[in-house]
Amino acid sequence: MSHKFDGARLHLSSPRDFFSNYALVLVLVGLFIFFAVSSPYFLNPQNFINMFIAVSVVGIMSTAQTICLIGRGLDISVGSIAAMMGCIQANLVLVNGMPWFVGILVSIGVGLLVGFVNGIIIVKFNLNPFIVTLGMMNVVRGLAFVMVDGMAHFVSDSNLTFLGSARLGAIPVSIVILALSFVVIHFISTKTVFGRNIYASGGNVKAARLAGINTSKVAIILFTISGFMAAIAGIVAVGIGGTAMPSMGEHFALDTITAVLLGGTSLAGGSGSVPRTALGMVIIGIINNGMALLNVQTFWQITAKGALLLGAIMLDASRNK
Repeated sequence: MSHKFDGARLHLSSPRDFFSNYALVLVLVGLFIFFAVSSPYFLNPQNFINMFIAVSVVGIMSTAQTICLIGRGLDISVGSIAAMMGCIQANLVLVNGMPWFVGILVSIGVGLLVGFVNGIIIVKFNLNPFIVTLGMMNVVRGLAFVMVDGMAHFVSDSNLTFLGSARLGAIPVSIVILALSFVVIHFISTKTVFGRNIYASGGNVKAARLAGINTSKVAIILFTISGFMAAIAGIVAVGIGGTAMPSMGEHFALDTITAVLLGGTSLAGGSGSVPRTALGMVIIGIINNGMALLNVQTFWQITAKGALLLGAIMLDASRNK
């Protein structure tokens, strides 16, 4: 066999490639079998629905994080942006009595704005995305606390909680949004000129510029998309939990990075795919869900996700040697 891996297309050239490309599926199958045998509740259909609801918020953000990393970016401000969305809604709708749709629209607009500002700062000052989004993470988190005076607000308006609590038949809207997020971002990354530009910019910036690609524009759009997806995820999170909390989502950024790296997207940029991020997200969901069913302490769940992140980083490093 003599093939290569390009974007979402998968080809094999050696046993090492086979292991690299299918290890994720093998891990997923192994975890599924283990928890199915260990817990009588794991295979319950309602349990799977609960599991996908639980990962929907991180999954929605992971789609954008995937293309950010492919384009050699990284956005760790997503958790703070998501938290801020609930606080904006609480401030505008619950405290100041504005219509619910104003709270939704302003939330989405602010998410887009924060992502755009991230991109502008990174491009115009030629700064490391990690440093810029780290700073923005704290700025946005602080503003979220200011908006609600550090208090959590119970959200009872069904219009504000619709995306997280409503159902389309038997399927929760949050899962529908999760699925649509993966489909849309996968389409953008594989079927559009912009998607090809993302891979080119992440693979070799200088070559991409010589080819006439505006890499600065690509980066700004990527971070704007990331802000938008974080805003949508934040609105969904408010609906699922029924509360707007400025402290929400402190672990979201690391969870998205874990899912993306676990799916095989490279920190070096230029390679990766959204469907494989979906596999990484499902693995995280199964581990969290299965450990909860087995009454494993939350602290061990955090430890397991940390170990997954370390393992994914080491695997990425071995691929790029």
